[in-house]
Amino acid sequence: MPELPEVENTRRYLIKAGLPGSSFTGADVGWPKSLKTLALEDFVLGLLGQTVQEVIRRGKYLLLPLGRGARPCARTLILHLGMTGGLRVQPASQPPHPMVRHTFFLNSDGDDNRELRFIDGRKFGKIWLTGNPKDVLPRLGPDPLGEDFTPEVLSRSLKGRNAPVKALLLEQSIVAGMGNLYADESLYLSGIRPSRPAAKLTKKDVNNLTTAIKSSFTTALTAYDRSREEQWPDPPMGLQTWSIPRKEGEPCPRCGGPISGTRIRARGTYFCPRCQR
Repeated sequence: MPELPEVENTRRYLIKAGLPGSSFTGADVGWPKSLKTLALEDFVLGLLGQTVQEVIRRGKYLLLPLGRGARPCARTLILHLGMTGGLRVQPASQPPHPMVRHTFFLNSDGDDNRELRFIDGRKFGKIWLTGNPKDVLPRLGPDPLGEDFTPEVLSRSLKGRNAPVKALLLEQSIVAGMGNLYADESLYLSGIRPSRPAAKLTKKDVNNLTTAIKSSFTTALTAYDRSREEQWPDPPMGLQTWSIPRKEGEPCPRCGGPISGTRIRARGTYFCPRCQR
C-alpha cells in the first residue's frame, strides 16, 4: 500500500518526468467511481487546457495546482493512490500497463504525445478536481519530513491517550503519511512494542520514536532516489525498504529471536518481543 515514501517517490518521479508545465488536452476515465467531486463530463471539461503548475505532496495525497499559462486558476487536481496505485508519464506509443484505469492526455513544449497514466489494479484510487483543497483533504498532522515534526509535537498528540501507540501512529492527524508498514518499522527501530499504551511512553521513548520515524522514511527515500536514477525511465513504484521481517518466526535482525505477529485494530502487526518493550 502506498505510504509516505511511495507517494513522495511518485512526486519526485513526476517532477523528473516533466509533468509541471504540461497541459491537459483530454482524459479517459476508465473507472468513473474514482471521481469524488464532479460528474465525468464536468471533470474532463474542467481539466481541458489547464497546465500543471507544480506537484505537491500532503501526507499520502498528491496535489497538482492548475493554471492557464502564467495565470493561476483556482483549481487543483488531487490524487490518492489507494492501495495499489501508481502514476506514469509515458509516450502514447508505449503500450500501457494492463491495470491503467485513467489516462490523462498531455501537451507540453516540444512534446504533444505523452500521457499521464493512473495504474490502479484494485480500483481504490481517488481523484478530485476542486477549487479548495481544504474541502477535500482530511485533517493532517505534521509531515515527518518537515521541521515542525518534533518530539514535543508528537508528545502532545500522544499525551493521555491509552490506545496502542501503533494505532495512534496510523491516525493521519498525528503523523501525516504514516501507514502500516512504516509504523511497524518505526516502532521496531525505537524499541517500542506496538501494543503499548501511548500514555505510558516516556520522554526518551518519544524522542527515540520521533528519530525512528524520520529515519525509516529517509532511508526509504534514499533507496527510491537511487532506484529512480538507476532504472529511469521506468523505476519501481514499490521497494521493500524496511528492516523488520514481516513473517512470524523469522529471526530478528538484532537479537536473532523469532518475530511475533498480531493484529492491532485489524491491522497486521509485526514486532520483536525481546527488542521491543
